[in-house]
Amino acid sequence: MISSRLARPARVVRLVRLVRVVLAASAVVALAACSTGDDEGAATTTTSTSLAPLPSTPTTPVPDYEGDPDSPFCTLLRDIDPSAILSGDGDDPAAVRDAIGRLVAVLADAAEAAPPEIVEDVALVGGGVAALDEALAAVDYDFDALAAAGDAEEVAAAMNDPAFADAGVRLGAYRSQVCQL
Repeated sequence: MISSRLARPARVVRLVRLVRVVLAASAVVALAACSTGDDEGAATTTTSTSLAPLPSTPTTPVPDYEGDPDSPFCTLLRDIDPSAILSGDGDDPAAVRDAIGRLVAVLADAAEAAPPEIVEDVALVGGGVAALDEALAAVDYDFDALAAAGDAEEVAAAMNDPAFADAGVRLGAYRSQVCQL
């Protein structure tokens, strides 16, 4: 018996991979590769070797930020465990729904806590993930069904907008410069 995964057309496989990469990368961008600190206050960055680079590349210079490293936004970033947000089996629709729900909630919290200089970037990433959540909800959080949907390429194109990479640059700069993470 041939697995349905092996029988997928190449376009569908590429789109499913792109959506998964964009979802995971959105979390990394939104949380700017958040760190968890140990008792000494040293930080270790959480990364995933399974993530491919975003299809778009940043077009914005890295800005210089100043602010309070103990602000509500920086505290939120410090308290987040990215591996817990996107945990679960990507082939299990319930796990996908739960993971995206956690990500949407964290991004909503981040939008409320974001300082004025990055509030638009947090909103952009949050809006993109919310749109992806809506698209996946319409197909019961099934990546294969999303890939086969008529608007799948439009969803992928929207998530591939260079504005996401630009927002990631700015959020990463804020994270390192102000939050010192």
